[in-house]
Formats: sequence, C-alpha cells, structure tokens
Amino acid sequence: LNFNIFSADNEVNNIYKKNKSVNKKISRFFKLKLYNGRIDKQELRNALKKNPKKFSFLNKIIHPIVRKKLVLFLFKFKKNRLVVLDIPLLVENKMFNFVDIFILIKTRSNSFNTRIKKRKNLDKHFLNILKKQQRSEKIKEDHADFVIYNSSKNKVKLQVKNILDKILLN
Repeated sequence: LNFNIFSADNEVNNIYKKNKSVNKKISRFFKLKLYNGRIDKQELRNALKKNPKKFSFLNKIIHPIVRKKLVLFLFKFKKNRLVVLDIPLLVENKMFNFVDIFILIKTRSNSFNTRIKKRKNLDKHFLNILKKQQRSEKIKEDHADFVIYNSSKNKVKLQVKNILDKILLN
C-alpha cells in the first residue's frame, strides 16, 4: 500500500528543528537557553514536568503551524482518493473537519509504554503528563469509524485490508 502520509509528530519535530522564531518564543516563555537557535527538548520536558499547565502555551504556538502544514498537505494531494493523516491529538484538537473517515489505532497500554520508553529521554513521569493531555480511549473510540487493534503486524495488516476494502467499495 502506497499512500501519502501526513505525520503531525514529524511536523512538530521539523518546527523544533527549523523554526527559529517559534524556538525564541518558547525559550522566552520557559526561560530556556537556545543552542544554535534550537530548544533543548530535555530542558523543555523538565520545564513541563515542573508545570504541566504550560502545555497550553506550547500548544497555542505549535498546533496552528501544524494545522497550516496539514492544509497545505491536503491541498497538494487533493486529487488523491486516499491520504493518511497520522495525528495523535486529532480528537483533542477537534480536527474532524479534516477527515472523512477516522480510524483509531489502539494498543495495549504496556505495549505503548514500552514503545514510548524507547524514545530518547522520556521517563514515566513525563509519559503520564503526556497521557493527561489526551482524551480517554473511550471518547476516541466513540468518534472513530473504525478501530484497529495493534496486537501484531499481521493482524494489523489484515484489519487495514478489510477497512480499505470497505472504504474503496463506497
């Protein structure tokens, strides 16, 4: 399967890497040093651990930029029958108007925790803060047109195939 994919996480990483004005705003607000025009993500995580309510400031800066990138992506690929939007906070940011079909991918929480822990410098405390930024699985499921259970690669492939068959038949 070969679809164009928009990854919100990749866009956020690009913002931190390339957008110096955003990094300046963040550094001023959180009183962080810039290194070659960039924020040190571990320092930012530490600041957020101390005061998780400051996530709202960060979201007000980052999310509109990601949204603009999404609009550009959709415009670029508007003739495609299907595109994939990988947006972890789709429900939280009420971005349903960008999707025709919402497919939720669920994973067991211990599997999720294992994958997240492999990421550089993410500890359990910060992981819990991130989880609190998200809606419950139940709320997400209520919004989903389809749910994929991420138990194994083969099972996921089969579920994706079944969903695509249903989508493409309509």
